[in-house]
Amino acid sequence: MYDFGFHPAPKPGKTERRNKVDTSQRKRKKKDVEMTKEQVRAEVKKRDGNWCLISGKPGPGLHLHRVEYSGMGGGGGKYEVWNCVLLSNEMHQIVHSNKKVFMPLLLQYLNAKKHGQDPSGILAKLRDRAKIESKTKTKGAKEQ
Repeated sequence: MYDFGFHPAPKPGKTERRNKVDTSQRKRKKKDVEMTKEQVRAEVKKRDGNWCLISGKPGPGLHLHRVEYSGMGGGGGKYEVWNCVLLSNEMHQIVHSNKKVFMPLLLQYLNAKKHGQDPSGILAKLRDRAKIESKTKTKGAKEQ
């Protein structure tokens, strides 16, 4: 008979694995459930109202504008409540025509709202800048 160094039948009282460590099972992290675009729109309406943030024009027909765009390197431009504002068609075009001016102002507005601060000063700057941009846009159209 050959001796393989172990006995096929376990000894009484030694039925568990030798190196077993008593730990609880790893709990899986729940994936963050992303909101749909329409859910984000509804939350932004609750936060800011159903009108254009800059001009005050009432809905419907407002664009859900992402302040940080998805093509800006970091990939952070998702449709999230704290990355979106509602804009009228005209204001949406103006904001896109001068992103360097409007993006920091919109981010300041969102940060102020998020932290419970008064964003009225930032809104005044946004509206003043939009007036300037719309005047230069109409002036350029008249000259052509």
